[in-house]
Amino acid sequence: MHARLRRRMNNPSPEKLKEAVQALYRVRAVEGPPGDHGQRSVWHMCSQGAELLSLVDLEGRVQRQELTLLEDHYVWTSGEGLRTGRVEVEGGSKAGPASPIVHTDPQLVPLRLMRAAAALETYEGEDRYILHMKRVLALAREGLAMREASSGSPSAEPSREPGLTADPFREMKPDSEAAPNVPPSSSGEGVMMLVVFGFGLLVAIALLVWLL
Repeated sequence: MHARLRRRMNNPSPEKLKEAVQALYRVRAVEGPPGDHGQRSVWHMCSQGAELLSLVDLEGRVQRQELTLLEDHYVWTSGEGLRTGRVEVEGGSKAGPASPIVHTDPQLVPLRLMRAAAALETYEGEDRYILHMKRVLALAREGLAMREASSGSPSAEPSREPGLTADPFREMKPDSEAAPNVPPSSSGEGVMMLVVFGFGLLVAIALLVWLL
């Protein structure tokens, strides 16, 4: 019975995820004081199992975000991109409450990505931090779809995918800018071409003398 319950919790329904997102953007964000390097935290948290923690620099740019939707966990940083994981609540006794532990996935899990992107795509509010995470997830999903389209088959566990583990807001250079791969000619072929050219030149001179 515990195994069946755990499977249900690890596969939340789209309705539950959307309810958690709706509850998340109904709460008022709490801003923390600036830290040693000027970064400040912006925290959205609701009682429906959703939480969004954003770290912002002095210019107001988002540097890091952590999103929790029920048991799914997502971490985005400006340098490394998006990672997925799961939250497991362990412990809990009379001595103190249970503490959540985040288990990061070795590779980005497409199913988790799809769940969060679908839950956030209906958000049409103006909260810049929720909109930032919505954009991150949407771009990551587009990158996954492009990979599947190019390979012809869905990928179960993509690892180093542009737009997934890299910064999704960084522009990529088109493939046309890559230098063509031209194999160098061998020295033997060059000598042969010189011999043929010289022989042809001698024949042309001989014909010209004969005509004159």
